[in-house]
Amino acid sequence: MADDQRTLSAKYKIATPASLTSNDTILIIEDQTDLRLIVAHQLQKLNIGQTRQATNGYEAIELIRQQKLTISAFVCDMDMPVMGGLDFLTELREATDLDRAPFCLTMDNVSKEKLMLAVENGVDEILVKPFTLGDIAPKLRSAFAKFHNPANPEKVYELAKSQVRDGNLDVAERIYRDLAAAAPKAARPVVGIARIEIKRQAPEKALKLLDEAEAKNKNYVHLFTERAGIYAAQNNWDKAINCFKQAITLSPLNPFRYKDAADLLFKVKRYDEAAELLESAIKNNLNFPALYHYLSQAKFAKRDYKSAQKYIRQALGGDPENVTYLNQLGVCLKETEQPDEALKVYNQVIKLDPGNIEGLYNKAILQSSKGDLEDAIKLLDRIVRKSPDFAPAKAKLEQLQKELADAKKTPGAA
Repeated sequence: MADDQRTLSAKYKIATPASLTSNDTILIIEDQTDLRLIVAHQLQKLNIGQTRQATNGYEAIELIRQQKLTISAFVCDMDMPVMGGLDFLTELREATDLDRAPFCLTMDNVSKEKLMLAVENGVDEILVKPFTLGDIAPKLRSAFAKFHNPANPEKVYELAKSQVRDGNLDVAERIYRDLAAAAPKAARPVVGIARIEIKRQAPEKALKLLDEAEAKNKNYVHLFTERAGIYAAQNNWDKAINCFKQAITLSPLNPFRYKDAADLLFKVKRYDEAAELLESAIKNNLNFPALYHYLSQAKFAKRDYKSAQKYIRQALGGDPENVTYLNQLGVCLKETEQPDEALKVYNQVIKLDPGNIEGLYNKAILQSSKGDLEDAIKLLDRIVRKSPDFAPAKAKLEQLQKELADAKKTPGAA
């Protein structure tokens, strides 16, 4: 196997850097702030790369994607809230838009099972807690050397991913087929070829390849996510949802399994199914930033205002000045017969964003329902002046102006 990988590295002329340099970026992922800062300080002191930091795997992936970072090495804790080190490493290995780099895993309460799990997941080096400052650099250098060993298949997989990313699908397929020949029992290269067929818009070929991959490894979680995407594109939502559920069953603590499902289900307004899957995350004691956003939007879209209110408040906990959430919370409060609380929320929206059309309109509708026609008319007039094409405000303004005029004509009216 090692000789096969050396042959592939030579065949594809894969570069082997000598060592980390001061220009390389090292991402430190650790939920304990003090420990994260200690590692960063030690690496900076030794002039080993430039450090970036994240508190968990989910945050790290969002950071890499949003800032388009190129990471040369990772120092990552195994057990963290939201997303731990092994789930994070799996995403690095599988996602074609992410680069898998030398990976040093930190862990405490070491056991034989933990060590075996780390090895099975392809960790390059392990740093056991509590560690000394002198342990950090040697372990990171060792991880770098192991990853960049020409006998390491990860280098070849990364080349295949980069070819997919660059659109060189024929080259990528040749690499994956070479990897499959070198490891005939492995599901991973077969899933890689399936992804290529998906990009070629050949879903039936991809499905056959995924069946082949499942025969090799029925627990390979990403084959189910790829299947789900294919069935979703074919509007075969029952099969897609079943595949999402299988992926979540295999990887119940990985937030991206839930997020991927929600993204696809929201596109076709399958809010009930999205909410069901997302609520299973809560049952698994999983909490990640997008969870309450998706749940609140699903419940709001279904006009389940009582549940939506609960989840919107939780979403606001992470984003307290989000006027979209606040406007929706106001609607929920109004629809659950809490008009005074709703009015407070709309006032908060307008304070945060004085020109917020939705907030102004919602407040005007609430005031009109309470009989405060003159105040509602003032707000609607303000909206129409600012946005004359906003038809609902214009129609409501004309309606309330007529109602107020009629009321003044009525004997005894104020």
